[in-house]
Amino acid sequence: MDDTSAALRAAEELVDALKSQSQVTPAQHLALLERVDKVRNLLETPYDVIERQQEVMCTSGVMYTLIMTGAIKKVPDEGTITADKLAAEMNMDVSAIQRLMRVAIVSGFFDEPEPSVYAHNALSQAYQLHAQGPFFVLCMDFNKMCMTLPDYFKTHQPEELYDIKKSPFCFSIGQEGKTYYEAIDENVEQRNIWNACLQIIEKNMPITGMFPWESLKENVEKEPERPFFVDVAGGRGQALLKLQDEIPGAYGGKLILQDLPIVINSLKPEEIPNIEAMSYDIFTPQPVKNAHVYFMRRLLHDFYPPVCLDILRSTVSAMGPDSRLIVCDMLVPERVQPGHLKELYWLDLNLMSISGKEKTLEEFKEMFDAVGLELVKVWPSDIGATVQLETRLKRS
Repeated sequence: MDDTSAALRAAEELVDALKSQSQVTPAQHLALLERVDKVRNLLETPYDVIERQQEVMCTSGVMYTLIMTGAIKKVPDEGTITADKLAAEMNMDVSAIQRLMRVAIVSGFFDEPEPSVYAHNALSQAYQLHAQGPFFVLCMDFNKMCMTLPDYFKTHQPEELYDIKKSPFCFSIGQEGKTYYEAIDENVEQRNIWNACLQIIEKNMPITGMFPWESLKENVEKEPERPFFVDVAGGRGQALLKLQDEIPGAYGGKLILQDLPIVINSLKPEEIPNIEAMSYDIFTPQPVKNAHVYFMRRLLHDFYPPVCLDILRSTVSAMGPDSRLIVCDMLVPERVQPGHLKELYWLDLNLMSISGKEKTLEEFKEMFDAVGLELVKVWPSDIGATVQLETRLKRS
């Protein structure tokens, strides 16, 4: 830390990288941000790190307050609002509004064209609940959970971490005795935020650009009576919508989206064109038989291996001789590389709080073997740690 010469070299490398990339891909964008972080990390002292963390936490608390109280919606999309008027509409003390907004503005949220007069900018608009706000709100819910982890570990036995009804998250919200999904399903607004968040965070966990779907074209067109693609626990159909962008017409095959009724019933037909929606519980036998592809994306990481085995067996029982089960998840490398794949590790910590786990390749292989599957190939993404694991029934 505070290594000026090393920071200069890292800064020069950053500048060279910026100059060489006229059109930046998502993968290159993330790599550039890692370079930016490297420069700052080389300059910061331990005190600087603590101060920066405090800035981030304080700003996050302010934006969470403005979103959850609805104050962010009182700032007009066009024009301005005074601190006095905003305070009156929110029934809040005007000095509280001013102090909240100062923290937000100094961090780049909102504009202040005149003293105590506020206007939206692109960043504050992005935090609206109809934009990227659900991702931020969900992150804040998990941050609140992190603050209770000391009490959780002091009051629970080690094995209780693996009990889906004694998760750190449910402990943090006073709902111990329920699973995470039971707890959020009781609150429609919370579940809607969860679903919206999953659609937003595609940047760090892509869907396309891995498995070569064109390799299935001949078989799908030859057997149109077989479903082409069954997206198991597929949320609001984001994977199937992306698939249709990559494969217009889906080779004439049927696309099926499965999830719990609370998700399926919230969908409008126009939101999932050319997709058949089906209510389905992942712990029951798979009703769609002999599909070309069964797809599980961001599903198995929600659970520890013993529960994953039950989920896998439910679908393996429906697979035909040449059916494929493709698992799209992140792979945990054997060793942590500082500054690299940060999203993998904070996501894994969040998953720990809901009785889930990002897994290594060996852990996946052990699960596949236990349910009668064999791993055919690992198809990596050029973004982060995401892969698609192609499996099929074991062949003698």
